[in-house]
Amino acid sequence: KPEIILCDAHPNYPSTQFAEELALTSSFPIQKVQHHTAHFAAVLGEHNLTKSDEPILGVVWDGTGLGDDGNIWGGEFFVYKNHQFNRCGHLSYFDFILGNKMPKEPRISALAICKNHPKALEILKEKFTKEEWKIYSKILAKDSPLKSSSIGRLFDAVASLLNICDQQSFEGEAAMLLENFALDYFITNSLDFQSSYFSKLTSNQNIPTDEILSGIIEDIQQRKPINFIAAKFHYSLVQAIEAFAHQLKIQKIAFSGGVFQNGVLVDLLIHHLGKKYELFFHQDLSPNDENISFGQLIYYQIQQDLANK
Repeated sequence: KPEIILCDAHPNYPSTQFAEELALTSSFPIQKVQHHTAHFAAVLGEHNLTKSDEPILGVVWDGTGLGDDGNIWGGEFFVYKNHQFNRCGHLSYFDFILGNKMPKEPRISALAICKNHPKALEILKEKFTKEEWKIYSKILAKDSPLKSSSIGRLFDAVASLLNICDQQSFEGEAAMLLENFALDYFITNSLDFQSSYFSKLTSNQNIPTDEILSGIIEDIQQRKPINFIAAKFHYSLVQAIEAFAHQLKIQKIAFSGGVFQNGVLVDLLIHHLGKKYELFFHQDLSPNDENISFGQLIYYQIQQDLANK
């Protein structure tokens, strides 16, 4: 007889709905586990780090996951210490609009993320019909109550700004194309890259989306090569992770979420941070949502260990 039913916290996931139905028709208790916490727990479980005496920084980046505050998370930093998970930072929020249409059309992510950047809007306007531009501009003017911190959507936005991809035929297509441009640059110029879109990340600061975009728009206007901009964007994300680890004085960093299927990003992390920090990546499971159910089990195990301390 099952001890408990574990599922994601998002009420619209078919797996969550199935779990709720099962709980109603049986005597089994149900526990919902926040999506990104499950990701982090999964990589901790793979590396037997759940009983670590040292704090561990969790970097969980993906496209979509319902956050504890009701927003769409996806660019999250956690600290795991004393059997507890604490969210300590994220990509700064932007408007999440048009529901499932947004992940399918990178141009919409770009429009939402760049809504306060007139120069970016000039670039983006030609990607929409007059009617679309009128409707979407009205939606953005109202300031959506639903926000997102998704780095998956940020990848989409950058790909659209660089005219790499405006509409995807599958999720992750824009990010993969952007990665390919970055790879092209690094193959020619090596991973020893130092140019960043951040001037300086200060303590307790979320990753500033506006600062990334301002730098990218400036590079576009200066006609910098697309592969250089793509490479600089990838390296900037590495610098953001290092800034968090440095500010929190944490030596162990664990990574999960679909964004870490990006081989260029992982290679950059190992190259630039591998000698300074202990890095933990998924090995037996994909960093994508394949690991979520395992992470839910590990999270529950951690809660049991905490209760029995």
